[in-house]
Amino acid sequence: MATRRDHVAFAFLGLFGTNAVPHLVKGITGQRHQTPAGEDSSAVANVVWGSANAAVAVGLGWRYRDAVTRETLATAFGTGVLFAVSLASYWSEDE
Repeated sequence: MATRRDHVAFAFLGLFGTNAVPHLVKGITGQRHQTPAGEDSSAVANVVWGSANAAVAVGLGWRYRDAVTRETLATAFGTGVLFAVSLASYWSEDE
């Protein structure tokens, strides 16, 4: 049975995994995008930041691999979807 700590870890896995995607995509396609390094960060900075986020997600998945259940996967997926919707809403406000 998954503990509260497991669910928190998988929620962060969902957040970091979701956050990795736009930074990697922007960076790989040569576009500038906001990172903690600045509002107009280079494509390389985005690849580095996206890779760091992916590494944290993978690390959490590896660390908590014994806690993989339907519930913890649902926590990761649900958190990731909510974060993705929030990001989509945030980035589309200017349009």
